[in-house]
Amino acid sequence: MTEAALTGAALIASAYPARYYAQYDRAATGITLVTGLVDVQADDAKINTLPAAADMTALTPEQWALAQQAPFIHMQNGKLVHPARYYASFDLSAAQPTPVLGWYDTWAMSNVASVPAATDMISVSARDWADITAFRKPNGRGVQDGKIIDYTPPVPLSALAQTEQGWIQQQESRAFVRGQKFTAEMLAYADAIEAIADGTDTTSTKLRDRPTNIMS
Repeated sequence: MTEAALTGAALIASAYPARYYAQYDRAATGITLVTGLVDVQADDAKINTLPAAADMTALTPEQWALAQQAPFIHMQNGKLVHPARYYASFDLSAAQPTPVLGWYDTWAMSNVASVPAATDMISVSARDWADITAFRKPNGRGVQDGKIIDYTPPVPLSALAQTEQGWIQQQESRAFVRGQKFTAEMLAYADAIEAIADGTDTTSTKLRDRPTNIMS
């Protein structure tokens, strides 16, 4: 049985499975830049002058849209170095939630040598990237379980201890006015808080509970 010859759109689809492609210098070593963008279904596309699909990198419709105004799209070994355009970085070794450390428009950077790998960041949609009021803020954003969330940095234990010293001083003043003294339990508590506040105690992870009996 003889198969019908492909013509027109079917022929183009056979030769170019994707619609959008990025061209780059295939002879380059290391990281190189996209040198051209191709829509094989565009009215002015000259299919007979294009490289083979295997010699270009296919782009998704989303990537194609973002690429239109992107000055620097980086390639390596035939793949986009950063498949998304926008990213948020964070400390991979930190317990989560952890703060966002940086925001990157990787397709607007002439050099991405200092940018974390795409797999070490969280990609950000174009819509979220544009929202600098609620989403892409310089502070108050963190990462948890692969998502970007509102984040308030924890108060250092030493700062909590310093605040607690203010309460201890209030109790000391009350005891003086009443002609009373701190209990042994309260004195031990005051010493423990002071050690955290001045950095002597570097092992505690939380403040002790306030003593039940303060004055005697």
